[in-house]
Amino acid sequence: MYIVIVGCGRLGSELATKLSEEGHDVAVVDRNPDNFSRLSDEFNGATITGVGFDLEVLKSAGIEHADGFAAVSDSDNMNIMAAQVAKTIFNVPMVIARVFDPVKGETYRALGLETVCPTTSAANMIYSKFLIRNKESHFILPSGGIELVEVPFRKGIAAKTIGDIETLDEFKVISLTRGGTTTFPKATDVLTEGDQLLVALHVSDLPKVSAIFHLNGR
Repeated sequence: MYIVIVGCGRLGSELATKLSEEGHDVAVVDRNPDNFSRLSDEFNGATITGVGFDLEVLKSAGIEHADGFAAVSDSDNMNIMAAQVAKTIFNVPMVIARVFDPVKGETYRALGLETVCPTTSAANMIYSKFLIRNKESHFILPSGGIELVEVPFRKGIAAKTIGDIETLDEFKVISLTRGGTTTFPKATDVLTEGDQLLVALHVSDLPKVSAIFHLNGR
């Protein structure tokens, strides 16, 4: 894929480096050329100095044939403007903007612009850890309120198989860890005491999942 990234701060430089290391073609735009020093020595993409929503700057970054665009500068307004330009003028198939203000994020998401809000994600993570008081659980917070939660299978849970577990609520079992080995389970796999399940669910379903797996009060 060819990806254009606006913003070469901590997030932008790390994202650009990872994509480049995985073999993708990457162009990074930043108004401050000193920020390009954040890129690793392994980065072999292009760097363009300029404003992230300037049409000529974006054209020089190759946006006209880009498969994806990420606006991750430290300015919400910059990210929104750059993302709108990429989406509406250059018709980039996948456009994502980082937005620190949750209200702005929800507003622009409702208008069809994909946003990632680290403020909301961090709040959800802390909320989740308070709600499910289980130090062994870990949470991965992508955008959209979907989380990956590790939960233990114990006696007393009203299920015998992976399929049974998934019918208890609206979540999906991603993996099963048993005896140190992790697998992608089938619906017919029978569960045993001590199995660790990685399930995907919406943050609003955490209370139900907490009750199903008897996590509260540990």
